[in-house]
Amino acid sequence: MATIYFATNRNPNNAQAPTDFGSGFSTTDLGDLRFGQAEVNKGKLAAKSIKVLPDKPSQGSEALFNDLRQTMKTQSLDSLIFIHGFNVSFKAAVESAAKIGERYAKLSNNNYQPNIFVFSWPSDGQVTSYFNDRHDAESSGYAFARGLMKLSTFLKSADKEAACQQKINLIAHSMGNYVLRHALQQAKKISNGASLSRIFDNIILTAADEDNDAFEHDHKLARLPDLAQRITVYFNNGDLALKTSDYTKGNPDRLGHDGPSQPHQIPAKVVIVDASDVVKGVSEHSYHVENDNVGNDIIAVLRGESSEQIPSRLYVPHANKFKLL
Repeated sequence: MATIYFATNRNPNNAQAPTDFGSGFSTTDLGDLRFGQAEVNKGKLAAKSIKVLPDKPSQGSEALFNDLRQTMKTQSLDSLIFIHGFNVSFKAAVESAAKIGERYAKLSNNNYQPNIFVFSWPSDGQVTSYFNDRHDAESSGYAFARGLMKLSTFLKSADKEAACQQKINLIAHSMGNYVLRHALQQAKKISNGASLSRIFDNIILTAADEDNDAFEHDHKLARLPDLAQRITVYFNNGDLALKTSDYTKGNPDRLGHDGPSQPHQIPAKVVIVDASDVVKGVSEHSYHVENDNVGNDIIAVLRGESSEQIPSRLYVPHANKFKLL
């Protein structure tokens, strides 16, 4: 049984006492966020276990953050935030988050078992709804930005005695990277253009359905390094889902397919990892959880190992990237 924490801007099935969330936005407003937790047993979400906290900061987000901090402190656990991609329902988002925790625990022989927190934006959960999901991912940037600002305020308010001294990491998968881009833009507006404070130890972008020039433009991901100590970009040039996004959806070359367009001009905090040689078959797009080689590499990153000292990597100077072997 795994406990998964969540925040969502989806429409609740019951505004007063939600027990599930649909594929549309909350009708309250575009930035409405509900926080809670749920239990996943043998890979399946137990619907009756969904607990949604009151829509009041002291009993909602702040209460959840306090709970997480106590767990992080007393059990020496990191926390990992996950933003899912295209074609994912609320149920699937919680279950996929639990699968990440389960896989990373297994790969590390139970030495890496972070708290898992998922942000579930209103993807339609249908493979034919790419353009709807892309629009909803963009619109969800405001809600996720509000969540980031809440977390930042909470962390700044903690005194030294309350600090847990554990890592807070973020993984964005596929179209979740597009959510992250627009969260950056909305956070900039909320803070009147002020620089964002560092919240995360590591941000991992995997199979990013995002433009390959994203780190070159302020209106995309250029300011993402403000949020983290290190950013790791994984790409796979055999990713069929991103090739489809590129050629049939009219998008520019994808970051998750070939990496950054100008690898020698990315910020120093950004590390590029080419997973193309180790990712095959069904794991081409979900290798962050399906592929053992990538999973072990991600665990090393999340635990804070130096980029140059992680095993099974070869640095390729002319491309300024690490290649997984």
